[in-house]
Amino acid sequence: MNGLIPSPPPLLRVEGLCKDYTAGASFVGARTVLRAVDGVSFSLERGETLGLVGESGSGKSTVARCVMQLERPTGGRVVLNGQDLVGMGPSALRPLRKVMQIIFQDPYSSLNPRMTVGRFVADPMIIHEGKIPREALAQRVRALFAKVGLDARHISRYPHEFSGGQRQRVCIARALALSPQLIVADEPITALDVSIQAQIINLLQRLQDEQGLAYLFISHDLGMVRHICHRVAVMLRGLIVETGPADAIFQDARHPYTQALLSATLEADPGRERTKTRLFFDAAQREGQAAGFMKEVTPGHFVREYAPSR
Repeated sequence: MNGLIPSPPPLLRVEGLCKDYTAGASFVGARTVLRAVDGVSFSLERGETLGLVGESGSGKSTVARCVMQLERPTGGRVVLNGQDLVGMGPSALRPLRKVMQIIFQDPYSSLNPRMTVGRFVADPMIIHEGKIPREALAQRVRALFAKVGLDARHISRYPHEFSGGQRQRVCIARALALSPQLIVADEPITALDVSIQAQIINLLQRLQDEQGLAYLFISHDLGMVRHICHRVAVMLRGLIVETGPADAIFQDARHPYTQALLSATLEADPGRERTKTRLFFDAAQREGQAAGFMKEVTPGHFVREYAPSR
């Protein structure tokens, strides 16, 4: 015995995740298989925020939906608290739905326009916990509203009576209703005004500090990712091409695609913004190359290497 205490396993472990879509009708001709996610692997510790970034169509949201089992992966594993979710039936997944929740990009489309926001927040508790005394349920809903900064007097209102930021707070309250350990935030601030974005990010950070939540945070806003995330994974065409601690990615990016993304980020200083060199990444330069393994360039910082296809 060396006296070392083994570290606990990660809350979430994704291994070789793949997702294929088919296009074209079989009676017209052969179906075309499109691979949206191609062997993605990462882990997420308890209380940690992992940022998933990349251009539109890179596969970020598909990864999020596969992690949540809203879409079934074509291959790979999604291990939550030691249990592989891939292949589980609805009844086996049901208790695990309490452990993981998701916040979508557009809060208005996430809400039922015919349902009061109070009922919207209460629904997960009713579904997963059965019959709850009415006053106890109302008290829990009021507590959730207070936690996300909403007035309890608004519980009986409908979604159209709220601003975009307030609607997203309602969605966060619903995500918190079952005391989850993991929240997948799929571009939760993109549809909001800049001032409201900061409020929502501050709320997510406070909730993480209070409840030890782990976030899989998907965003196009690299400045916000740098502010909130402990680690970052960069996706390109369904692959993770670079991953590591946030400081390593933003200060010492190695992959040319990551470097191009960072060069496109606006600087707060107008002088630096005017003199900054924009880098361009041509995906065609990878044509004819096979995606190799991830190479560790500094501790915890991995970059994908490429090799000529055989």
